Amino acid sequence: MVLVPQVLRSRWRGTRGVPTDYDVACGVEGYVGVIEKDGWQILVLDDEPLQTAVASLNGRPCLVRWVFAPSPSAAEAALGTMEAARLRGPLESVDIRIASSPLVLMDAGASGEHPGETLELSLDPGLYRAHVYEFAPARDTKFLVHVFEWRTG
Repeated sequence: MVLVPQVLRSRWRGTRGVPTDYDVACGVEGYVGVIEKDGWQILVLDDEPLQTAVASLNGRPCLVRWVFAPSPSAAEAALGTMEAARLRGPLESVDIRIASSPLVLMDAGASGEHPGETLELSLDPGLYRAHVYEFAPARDTKFLVHVFEWRTG
């Protein structure tokens, strides 16, 4: 999954071209990383394309990726209990400069011209540290939570 500025989305080629944008994104190891395209920074959420939603944590937007839960209703109920004190981590963190908003989360293998399902996230332009936390409120429920911390500089 990649989080690209809306203004760059149509230039994302997915699996077309050499090297493909998808191949560049797949070069990211771990939960999160940053790549560049046409002078823009793009956040890569590594691993499989998990079901993802935009949520709020402490009044700020975040991305929540569903790793496992017994049912959609159980996942929704668990997310209703999410608070910063219950997150484990950060597991990983990376700095990213957001130059334009909104941002679009899409499958890295898809063309930006026909991205399929997308999510939109609005962040004020600036420098952020993107942290990845684990939220596991029960033995059978686990999420990855991507939190964007504003940084000065």
